[in-house]
Amino acid sequence: MKIFKIPARFVVYLIVLFFFIPGQIHSQVQNNVEVTEGLEYEIGGITLAGAENLDYNLVLLISGLNVGDRIVFPSDKITRAIKNLWKQKLFEDIQIYVTGKSGRIIYLEIYLKDLPRLSKYYITGVKKSRRDELRDEIKLNRGNIVTDNLIITAKNKILKYYEDKGYFDAEVEVVTERDTAENNALILGFRIKEGDRIKIKEIEFIGNKNISDAKLRKAMKETKRHRWYNIFRTSKYIDEKFREDLEKVIDKYQENGYRDARILKDSIYRIPGENFINLYITIEEGNKFYFRNITWIGNTKYPDEVLNAVLKIKKGDPYDAKRLSERLYADPNGNDVNSLYMDNGYLFFNLTPVEVLIENDSIDLEMRIREGRQATINRVTVTGNDRTNDHVIMREVRTRPGDLFRKSDIQRTMRELSQLGFFDPQQLNVNPVPNPETGTVDIEYTVVERSTSQLELQGGWGGGLGIVGTLGLSFNNFSARNIFNKKAWTPLPSGDGQTLNLRAQSTGRFFQNYSISFTEPWLGGKKPNSLTISGYHSVQNFGGRRIGDPLRQALNITGLTIGLGKRLRWPDDYFTLYQALEFQHYRLDNFELGIPNFRNGFSNNFSFRFVLTRNNTDVPIFPTRGSNTIFTLKLTPPYSLLTGRDYSDATPQEKYYLLEYYKFKFNTTWYTEVYKNIVISSHAEMGFMGTYNRVIGLSPFERFFVGGDGIQNFILDGREIIGLRGYPNNSIVPGATPTGQSQLGNGGVLYSKYTAELRFLISPNPNAQIWPLLFVEAGNNFGSFKEYRPFQLYRSSGAGIRIFMPMFGLLGIDVGYGFDPVPGFSAPSGWRTHFIIGQQF
Repeated sequence: MKIFKIPARFVVYLIVLFFFIPGQIHSQVQNNVEVTEGLEYEIGGITLAGAENLDYNLVLLISGLNVGDRIVFPSDKITRAIKNLWKQKLFEDIQIYVTGKSGRIIYLEIYLKDLPRLSKYYITGVKKSRRDELRDEIKLNRGNIVTDNLIITAKNKILKYYEDKGYFDAEVEVVTERDTAENNALILGFRIKEGDRIKIKEIEFIGNKNISDAKLRKAMKETKRHRWYNIFRTSKYIDEKFREDLEKVIDKYQENGYRDARILKDSIYRIPGENFINLYITIEEGNKFYFRNITWIGNTKYPDEVLNAVLKIKKGDPYDAKRLSERLYADPNGNDVNSLYMDNGYLFFNLTPVEVLIENDSIDLEMRIREGRQATINRVTVTGNDRTNDHVIMREVRTRPGDLFRKSDIQRTMRELSQLGFFDPQQLNVNPVPNPETGTVDIEYTVVERSTSQLELQGGWGGGLGIVGTLGLSFNNFSARNIFNKKAWTPLPSGDGQTLNLRAQSTGRFFQNYSISFTEPWLGGKKPNSLTISGYHSVQNFGGRRIGDPLRQALNITGLTIGLGKRLRWPDDYFTLYQALEFQHYRLDNFELGIPNFRNGFSNNFSFRFVLTRNNTDVPIFPTRGSNTIFTLKLTPPYSLLTGRDYSDATPQEKYYLLEYYKFKFNTTWYTEVYKNIVISSHAEMGFMGTYNRVIGLSPFERFFVGGDGIQNFILDGREIIGLRGYPNNSIVPGATPTGQSQLGNGGVLYSKYTAELRFLISPNPNAQIWPLLFVEAGNNFGSFKEYRPFQLYRSSGAGIRIFMPMFGLLGIDVGYGFDPVPGFSAPSGWRTHFIIGQQF
């Protein structure tokens, strides 16, 4: 029920229009020449006056008057002509004169005065941001003809705008003034008094005996009461949303078996002297019904037992039409009867539930099935891919010509196309075109390209290295085979789904890092086997420039990786396996790692990495459902065990010349959509590093450092950084002292971390996805397995925001509060701010 007010002057204005205009129309015939009533005259000529910009022939066509017409005064033709011209709503004055007479021939003049046109308009009484929104609402443009209807429509749109925001007392005064700078032009002014926002104080239900007020109010998703703790819901009254929520109230009753429940009446009561209203909803519940006998007719493919198992409705369950429809046609996970048939090619399948008997409180259903013939896929096409080559898309498509039509294959194809990251997931679409005569179906996928290349240009604080400048380029839909094709550079060769990353970082002479990587996701072009080649070189120099300089303090690292990935079919095809050979060469020149007597020399790290991943999330950027689980094993050959050498008296240079260790890591993230675009992300991870030979001990490299934003902005000493918001970067290490030095020298060997985030997607625009978040986090880092205490954790909580733009990747900021003191200190960590710039997925 809408609340609106009609000013008294507006009512008077309507009355005047109603009584005055019809009489005005009939009185606009002016005779300057005497004519005799009852005699028939012929129109000898018609002239047009007053309207300079109107076409003469068009005016005659609208009026219906023509030279040669015969008329008798008083004339119905003249009256109709005036009415026809008034209907155009273009004029403020219309008159028809008899300007001459010659016997029975008369001459007419049509005088038209144009309505004024809008030169400009203004809005007062509101702030600028609201003025901009109101301009978008009323959509007035310079040159619009200013009619009464235009003014009334603009005013009503403003009132509707305020009504939708809960301002029921808003008033709009429209003022007009002539624009002296232009001919026949008007300036419109809208003077607004917003008043106070009206909120809902109470929602009362009348007649509900079997479902409580609290449950019914919970069923209403948009219409909520004003409560101080209700920070995520507004309590404003919007009639359209209220009507939708009334339907949800009925849905709640029908879910519980009350199939005949209905709303008898709803009303609004304005609380005197307050800016609140109460809503009253009167309900007739009706009787509660139950499912009784369910029979299947026409099913030859699947027996009744199978269909009943899919339906999951038993005799005696409350009658719920919504649940019945979901189990028959629309289960979100595809576990419904319709999907059972559609996944076996029965595209022409039809199912109609019929209530065949209603007896007392029980209902018998008859499921009438027409299975039809199985459909095969005829053609599969893709449209909308302007940059990405067809073969890159088609290799992800699960529907092939000649195969049986399967609904699950289409759903999986849509997911895989979204996971590519080349297309806007909001605009992905599929259009099956069935042909019942041939028993085939054509399938057309529609995609919309989006920018995939990313630029990383940033400056950040690199700990003791000072300000670190970074320039990074990521080409995520690259085409290596077209590098030498000049026509393909638009601005880069693209379309083959390959990835090329280039990155450079520097603080000047103290630190430089250069890296490059290339990934071919379909090696050979026929199977989803990926090839990745990457390399990097970094230099940290804290004194002396030349090798051999006694003042030189430097660490050089050179790394190379060659990896192969494969999409698995077992246990299911959401699994992928990645295996890589990695090599790092470390050169130390008087460089302090925290290991006694190991400041100079070389270390070589030959390792094998094994990564098993299962990812069934729906989209890569802002997942709303599914999970992503990763198990990683990294190990080196056990050199000391193979040689049998006794390392008791070996120097650190001898022990660490060939690094040996093994590492396990496990992390998993689960996504649950609790409401539209509101997602809970639950994350857990842990890692462990071990040694083959206790005499040699743990590697000085590859250890875990916990704390901070978790972004590896620069390559240091092979450490692995684990983020924990609310604490300084790299601060949580076992045995740390107030100076930040760890007794172990290089971090921990066992860590665990747990995170829960509540995310709200406020901008789904693919060019700038934005979501704020709330988080709680806990983790710790230990020096050995014996020291591990699973419940001894550093805790934090806070809030943040993320912005994903295809050009720059993920940008964000988090503000977290660390509840516990970092190792070596006694006071809590307190508030910390963390920035995320250019992080890749």
